[in-house]
Amino acid sequence: MLNSRGQIRVLESILAVTIIFSALLLTNFRYEAYDEGLDDLYYIGLNALSELDKHGELGYLIEKGMWSDLSKRIQLLLPFGIFYNITVYDENGQRIHASPIIVNSVMGRNVVSIEYLVVSRENRHFYVIKLQLAWVR
Repeated sequence: MLNSRGQIRVLESILAVTIIFSALLLTNFRYEAYDEGLDDLYYIGLNALSELDKHGELGYLIEKGMWSDLSKRIQLLLPFGIFYNITVYDENGQRIHASPIIVNSVMGRNVVSIEYLVVSRENRHFYVIKLQLAWVR
């Protein structure tokens, strides 16, 4: 009778190890799928920029130099788990703000770069936004 109890405990521990090992394998596969899903990352960034530009808010934030507000709004529109850099250029190709808006570094990762044209409604100036996105690992 005591012998069968020990066998059940051994089977239970083997089953637990199998479940944990399977979960680790599936998690690793999921991260590799993110690296290959750069097209998805491109469309996520493009949708975030177009949503922010829907009512002219993006041009207004750039025109007024509200870089922290721009960064906060982009961060709200992007899903959790994405690093991003934003650089804004004027119509002459000159960077407008002193340094790029960086939320963590995307260096050394598979990066998607999006260029988005924005026209301000107040002064009719146009700007080019370069948004770089990378998945967090």
